[in-house]
Amino acid sequence: MKKMILGCFLYGTAIGLYAQAPQGDFKGSIQIGQTTMPIVFHFGEQNGQPVTTMDSPAQGVFGFPVQSSECLSDGELTLKIPQIQFCYVGKVRGDSLIEGTVTQAGQSLPLNLVRTARKAGASSEPERPGTPKPPFPYREEEVTVTTKDGIKLSGSLTLPEGEGPFPAVLLISGSGPQDRNEEAWKYKPFLMIADCLTRQGIAVLRMDDRGTGKSGGRYADATLQLAATDAECALDYLLRRKDIRREKTGLAGHSMGGTIAFRIAAQCPQDVAFVLSLAGAAIPGKDLMMHQCEKTILSQLPAAASDSLRPLYEELYGTMALPLPLDSIRHRSAPLMVSIWQHLGINEGTYRENLTDSIRRRNARLLTEQAISPEIASIVQYDPSHDLSRVQCPVWAANGAKDLQVLPEENMEAIETLAKGSPQVVTHIYHGLNHLFMEAPTGHPSEYGLLKGNFSQEVLQDMAEWIKKTVGAPQTAF
Repeated sequence: MKKMILGCFLYGTAIGLYAQAPQGDFKGSIQIGQTTMPIVFHFGEQNGQPVTTMDSPAQGVFGFPVQSSECLSDGELTLKIPQIQFCYVGKVRGDSLIEGTVTQAGQSLPLNLVRTARKAGASSEPERPGTPKPPFPYREEEVTVTTKDGIKLSGSLTLPEGEGPFPAVLLISGSGPQDRNEEAWKYKPFLMIADCLTRQGIAVLRMDDRGTGKSGGRYADATLQLAATDAECALDYLLRRKDIRREKTGLAGHSMGGTIAFRIAAQCPQDVAFVLSLAGAAIPGKDLMMHQCEKTILSQLPAAASDSLRPLYEELYGTMALPLPLDSIRHRSAPLMVSIWQHLGINEGTYRENLTDSIRRRNARLLTEQAISPEIASIVQYDPSHDLSRVQCPVWAANGAKDLQVLPEENMEAIETLAKGSPQVVTHIYHGLNHLFMEAPTGHPSEYGLLKGNFSQEVLQDMAEWIKKTVGAPQTAF
C-alpha cells in the first residue's frame, strides 16, 4: 500500500545515496508573519530502506512522506515533496544540527533543525476513530504458515464464537511489504475487515508478508508470483483446519492482492469458493502503470511538461514489460529514468554537471535498482486477463470512485468482460472513496498520510452481506 503507492515510485524515490543521512528526529520552526509553525522531520528506515517523513503539528499533518531525500558527501541535505511544491535545502552540522532554508510556492524562509527526542511510547499519529479495540466477541489465534521454500510466515486467525466449522476468508495484501493489518499511518484496513466479518460469523486469516512483522524471509526478492505462492500456502493451511468449512472458503485481496486472488481462483478452482476484489487490477500491468502516471503525475504538471514526459513514461513502461531478466530491464531503463528525473528536478545526483560521468552512472544505476524492484517489474509484466477468464467462482469487485491507482470504470469493465466463467459477477464503484476505501478530497496518493477517516463502513457491510448471501454464513449479531 505505501506502500504501497504503485506507479508513483518514479516520481520521487526516497533515497539518501551519497553520504550518511541524518537519523532520528529533527525539529525546527518557520516564522510566517506573527505565526510560528513547528516542523518535524523523522529520518529512519523501514524494511532496510531509508524513509523520511514530515510533521506539521499546527496543521494536523503527521507522517507526510518526503518523496526525494539526498545527502551529499559535503553534508548538503535536500528534501523534496513535489506535490506541495516543498523543498528544504540544508547543511548538516555534526550530529544534532541542520541549518537551511525551506522553499514552497516560490517563498523561501529559514528553517534550522535541531535533534529532538521523541517521548517513549509516543506516536506522531493519533489512533483513527473506529479502529477495533479489545475485548473482542470472538477468538484470535497466532498462526504460522510454512511457504514452499521453507519460510515461516506469521499471521492472525480470528474465529467466531462457537465450535464451527465456519466459512472463512483469506485476506491478501497489496504491493510492498505489508503486515497482517496492512497498516500505514495508523490505518489498519485488514484489521477492520477481519473484525467486521468475524463478528458476523466468518473466520478470517490475515498474514504478515515475508520479511515483515513477525514473518521470516526477505521481502526485497518478492514478486507478484511469489506473493501468490505464499498466499496459496496460507489458503492450504486454512482449508486443512477442522473448524473451517472448506467449501465455503474464499479470498479477499486489496490492490495487487485482488489481482492475486483472481490468479489463485483460476489456478486452484477447487479451493476457492468466492473472490472479493478491493481495487484489484484487471488490466495489463503496463497499462495500469501508465494510467496511474497520467492521473497522479502528468495531470499535476503544466501541459508542456506533461507532453514532454508522456513519451518517456510510455517508453519506460514498455521497456519494463519486456520478457527480459531484471538486470537487463534495469540497464535499459536507467537512461529513461534519468531523463524523467531531470524533467521533474529530482535525484539530481544522476545528472548534475559538476559530477563525473562515472559518478552519475553509478548513482543512476543504484537509484534504478531501488526503483525497479523485482515486485514492480513483475507487476508491469503481468497481464491478468488470462487468469480472469478462467475464474469459475462468484466474484464481488469494488473500487472507490476517486481511486487514481486502479481506475474504477475501466477496471470494473475489464472484470465484467473477462470473468465470463463466473456464475456471478457483482461490481461496485463507491462514491467519494479513494484506493484505500477512505473518504478523500481528490484521491491523490499524496493525501493518504493526511486523511483522518477509516475504512468505509458501507463497503465493510456490503462485503459481509454478499459473503453471507453467497455461502450462507450464519446471521451473527454485529
